[in-house]
Amino acid sequence: MGMLMTCEETAAALSDYQDGILPLNQFLKVRVHLFNCPGCRILQATLRAMPGLVAGALALDAEAPAQARLALAGALARLGRPASRSWAATPIPLEARRVLEAGPDLAMRLLARTHDLITRERSPLARGCHLPQGTLDQLPGEEHWRWQEDRNGGRRAELLTDPPSGLRLLLVYAPPGSTLPPHRHLGSESILVLDGGMDDLGRDCGQGDWIHHPDGSCHAPRVASSGCWYLVREEGTVRFLGPADWPLRTAS
Repeated sequence: MGMLMTCEETAAALSDYQDGILPLNQFLKVRVHLFNCPGCRILQATLRAMPGLVAGALALDAEAPAQARLALAGALARLGRPASRSWAATPIPLEARRVLEAGPDLAMRLLARTHDLITRERSPLARGCHLPQGTLDQLPGEEHWRWQEDRNGGRRAELLTDPPSGLRLLLVYAPPGSTLPPHRHLGSESILVLDGGMDDLGRDCGQGDWIHHPDGSCHAPRVASSGCWYLVREEGTVRFLGPADWPLRTAS
């Protein structure tokens, strides 16, 4: 792929572009091509309109059975979900193992210890914070946790921080059905699901599942109807894709 993308290359990348999961360099190339190519902008508009067109074509009449309506609603909802991606088969992803082996990283080691307590030792989770006691014993007391709440009912507490390296260990509660907007990580992120579940790039994640996102990756996790408690080790910053990231969204 050269400095400028062809129409064929742009068309092949549009689905991932719409889902916000392209690497940054490819994302910018698609953006530049769309700015200069009316034909590809028409194709992009067609893709955006497709879920609505399908919904109209498949609309059920007022006498349709309730079961048929539920089935159709589920199928239409899946049209907007990002395509499934392959994931490492190991309980702890290979990229996270490499971080563990590279040197001292208290946040990652606590994540690994918590994963072991949940998946191997089946340790019960403490009420209120959904962490096993073995993890709580290695953290500052709960009175020192700094909780922040958002307007949708989500909560997060910063458990550990290392300003020189930018490493943070966070405990997060995401309310049922919530969705985090598409965003790109400028630094890696490891997520361990403690309770509940989420859909991350097409993978249904439940208790004990570990997801690792390397530097430069993009995703937009969707929380299950049960809500989700998770522990996350992150470094660097996050750039949201969409209206909040206006330099990358000047052409459409």
